[in-house]
Amino acid sequence: MTSAAVSLNTDFAGANSGENIPSATRAYLTNTSFVAVHFNEAGKGRIMFLEKGSMLRIVGPSSCLREGFEVTFERRIHHVFEIDLMTRCTLIFETVKGKRRAMAALRLPQ
Repeated sequence: MTSAAVSLNTDFAGANSGENIPSATRAYLTNTSFVAVHFNEAGKGRIMFLEKGSMLRIVGPSSCLREGFEVTFERRIHHVFEIDLMTRCTLIFETVKGKRRAMAALRLPQ
């Protein structure tokens, strides 16, 4: 006699796998100041501090930091470490109207 095997998919909070990336619509508010990296068009990186109270929006996984994310801050892409984002920021829950307004502000002029 045989029995069926069941496979469970478990996501661990804080794990940086391709399937566990925060949604691009999520916004975070910084609780403390921490470091981010901004790369200009020539690829030169500049380290800067994100101030307490800054609002960050997730773009996706970082192309430059192994365990990081790309976020928008002041209409520019910055790279931050996942551990900083998850421990030094608070997730903001927005209304649909607020999300639409924020997404419209991020659109590039044509």
